[in-house]
Amino acid sequence: MAAVGGRGTSGPEPGESALASAQPSITGVEAVRGQGAWIESADGRAYLDLAAGIATCNLGHSHPAVIAAVLDQMERVIHLGGVCGHAPQRDLAARLAGITPEGIDRFLFSTTGSEANEVAMRLARTATGRPGVVCFRGSFHGRTAGALAATTSKAAFRMGLGTGGAHVAPFPRPGELGLPEAEAADHALAELDQLHRHQLAPEETACYMIEPVQGHGGCHPAGRRFLEGLRARADANGALLLFDEIQTGFGRTGDWFAAGTYGVDPDVMTMAKALGGGFPLSAIGARAELMAAVRAGDHGSTFGGNPVSCAAALAGIDAMEAEGLPEHARILGERAMARLAALDARHRGLRVRGLGLMIGIEVGSPDGLEPRPDLAEAIRARALEEGVLVICSGPEANVIRVLPPLVITDSELDRALDVLEAAADAELGEPAGADQRRPSSSR
Repeated sequence: MAAVGGRGTSGPEPGESALASAQPSITGVEAVRGQGAWIESADGRAYLDLAAGIATCNLGHSHPAVIAAVLDQMERVIHLGGVCGHAPQRDLAARLAGITPEGIDRFLFSTTGSEANEVAMRLARTATGRPGVVCFRGSFHGRTAGALAATTSKAAFRMGLGTGGAHVAPFPRPGELGLPEAEAADHALAELDQLHRHQLAPEETACYMIEPVQGHGGCHPAGRRFLEGLRARADANGALLLFDEIQTGFGRTGDWFAAGTYGVDPDVMTMAKALGGGFPLSAIGARAELMAAVRAGDHGSTFGGNPVSCAAALAGIDAMEAEGLPEHARILGERAMARLAALDARHRGLRVRGLGLMIGIEVGSPDGLEPRPDLAEAIRARALEEGVLVICSGPEANVIRVLPPLVITDSELDRALDVLEAAADAELGEPAGADQRRPSSSR
C-alpha cells in the first residue's frame, strides 16, 4: 500500500469493500427492495421497518405516487443547479405555505437538514444583528461546522471544534430530573433565564433553536409548556424562535408539524428528511420580511431544490394528505404508547416516551441511574432476528427508536410491537404474571 498522502494503486484486497468504514450501515442488513413498511434483504428475508430511513420514509418505500412523479419529471428536466428556475420548485413552495404554521410563507431550498440549519442560523443572526444562538442539551442539528456547534446529543461529535457562538441550555427531561412534566419545563426555563443572566445577554440572542422532539438525543418531547415559555421569551427579548422539524415534520407527530401538535408557532422552521419523499431535499421557511435577510448569492446549493426532488416532494405531500397520514400517525402513536407503557410498567429499567410515531424506549438499570446500551443493543439484535428493524439513539445509544413509516397498518404495528415486547422481556427478564398485564394485540 502507498504511504499516507501517496497516490496508491493497489485498491482494496479481494473481498474487501472500497467503502470507507465510516459509511453507515447501522443494522448490517443489505437491502435490495422495499415496499410500504417492509424491506427485503439480499438473502431474501423480509423486515418490518421501524426506522423509516431515520424518519425519512414517512410514505414507506416505493410509494407509487412518488415513483410516477419522479419518472415524469426525469423525462422533462433532471437538474438545473440554480441556473434556471422551474415549476416544481415554485409549486412546492406554494404547497408548503398551505401546511406550515401561520406566518411561514417563504421558502429556500437546500439538500440536507444540516445545510438548512446552517442557513437558518445565518438568517437569525442577519435579521436580528445579534450573534448568540441558544440551543438545548441533547440536540442534534447536523454535522457540518455551524450546525455541529449547536449539536450536543453526543460529545464525540464536537471533539476539536469550538462553540461557534452557540450557548447550551437544559432541555426539559422529566424522567432524568425526577419531576412531573410541568415542573421539568419550569426548571429548564428557569435555567435558561440564568443562562441569560450569566452567559448570553437577551439583547445578544439571535434565536432559540430547538427540536420539538429531540431525535438523536433520545426521543425526548419538549412539551407544550416549555415551547410556550420559549415563545414568550423570544417575544420579550426580540429574538427568533427556530424549530428544527427535520425529524418531526410531515405528519410524524400527528399533525403536519410538531408546531401544530403543540399549538406553538415558530418564526423560522427547517425541514428535510420526509420532505423529499425519499429524495434529498431540505428547506428553511420564514415570513417574507425575515427571509429577505438572506440575499441572492448569500447561500447556494448545487442540488438544493432539484426538480426531481421537488416533484417527489409535491407528490408525497399530496399522498400524505389523501391517505390521512398525520391523523393515522396520531392514532397509531397513541396505541403504541399505551402498549409500551405497559412494558415500561413491567420493567423498572425502561422509560417510554414520545409523540405520534416518534417513540423512544430508554433502557437503563433498575434504579434508573445507569444507561444500559448493552441491553438496548441486545433487544435490537433479538428484534432483528425476528424480522423487525429498529435503531438506537441517545448519548449512550441506549434508547430504542420506534420510527415506522406512517403508512404502517394496525396489524403490522401490532406485529412489530409483539416482537419488541418479547425481545425486551427475554433480555430484561419477564416478571411473574407479566402476561396478565400485557394488553392484547388483537384489534
